[in-house]
Amino acid sequence: MNRSISEQVVIVTGAAQGIGECIARHLFQQGATLALADIQAEKVQAVQMDLDGDGKRVKSYSVDIANTGLVKALIEQVLQDFGRIDALVNVAGLDAPHGLAWEITEADWRRVIEVNLNGQWWMIQAVLPHMMERRSGKVVTISSISAHHAFPEHTPAYSAAKAGLIGMTTSLATQLEAYGILLNCILPGMIGTGTDINMTQAEKDAYQQEFPLGIVGPTPVAHAVSYLLAESGDWISGTAMNVTGGLWKGL
Repeated sequence: MNRSISEQVVIVTGAAQGIGECIARHLFQQGATLALADIQAEKVQAVQMDLDGDGKRVKSYSVDIANTGLVKALIEQVLQDFGRIDALVNVAGLDAPHGLAWEITEADWRRVIEVNLNGQWWMIQAVLPHMMERRSGKVVTISSISAHHAFPEHTPAYSAAKAGLIGMTTSLATQLEAYGILLNCILPGMIGTGTDINMTQAEKDAYQQEFPLGIVGPTPVAHAVSYLLAESGDWISGTAMNVTGGLWKGL
């Protein structure tokens, strides 16, 4: 597993914007070869072109991770393009329109669960045969501190899915360590790219008073991903890493 990031082929889902884009850019700077996947085809292609216009080290792919057929086709195409997959970084996610639990439509609830929880599993399931055959691989899934702590801007469907990612990660980790595959998840806090981007200045000032580390953007999440993918993460498995700037303390 001691492969430096510069030697790795990494899939990043949700790479068109926000945390996913930040992770992609950070890994690119470290020399990784990247497969950038997102349902927003034009946006993820723009990220790819900005990073690597020749497409030698970075390729973009349009995929809805809730669609198992598209997910399987994505993995096959990445293997065809790059020959192997060393790591998968599961970022893609969404939330339903804000509202009370009993006001969320069935369609919205199902879509949040299908993308945020099931979609992450479909990605892992599709890449596992390749990683198991090679007896090597790392999977990092982006959960949320909403899995532990309720925030009014996130729906119960979102929190339920993000909590499910923790259980999925820890359970899978126990089964896959013997194959040389390490799974971990990261729980970001308020980073200023999601619903918290709409905070008023007064809200930001109040937050800063209570949590002096502040809201600094998605870069700390990208750093945490790098830590797990590098040799530094070779003895870490089944964790839910708190990257919240002090918003959540303890286990």
